Amino acid sequence: MKTLAKANGLIWMFRHQPLTIRLLTATGALLTAAAAFATPAQASPIDDAFIGALNNAGVNYGSAGDAVAMGQSICPLLERPGGNLAAAFERVQGNGMSPEMARMFTTIAIQMYCPSMMANLASGNLGGLPAIPGIPGI
Repeated sequence: MKTLAKANGLIWMFRHQPLTIRLLTATGALLTAAAAFATPAQASPIDDAFIGALNNAGVNYGSAGDAVAMGQSICPLLERPGGNLAAAFERVQGNGMSPEMARMFTTIAIQMYCPSMMANLASGNLGGLPAIPGIPGI
């Protein structure tokens, strides 16, 4: 009985609050409920493998979401006209990585997110890569 009287007292007190206080309270309750029932975003298996490969290689990447976004941006950077590996290294290095870690990160990103580029390299099709002076046929 005491809890019912206490609840009635709280309801009476809430009803006599200014409208802005009631709206702020209701908005806070709705945001709390939305956060409680929100479903977490699911990472793809490739993204999980990418993060695992970075961890195994000892690459410090910061936030996993940022690392996945950066890794996924490497392939379009390489495929556009004038895109090359050095530009990809510089982009990753610009996010605060050392040159060695940037190279490792970019290599892993290409292996995970650019299967067509890896297939071309494996078959010897080096189209789009700059020619190396002194090496015939490339």
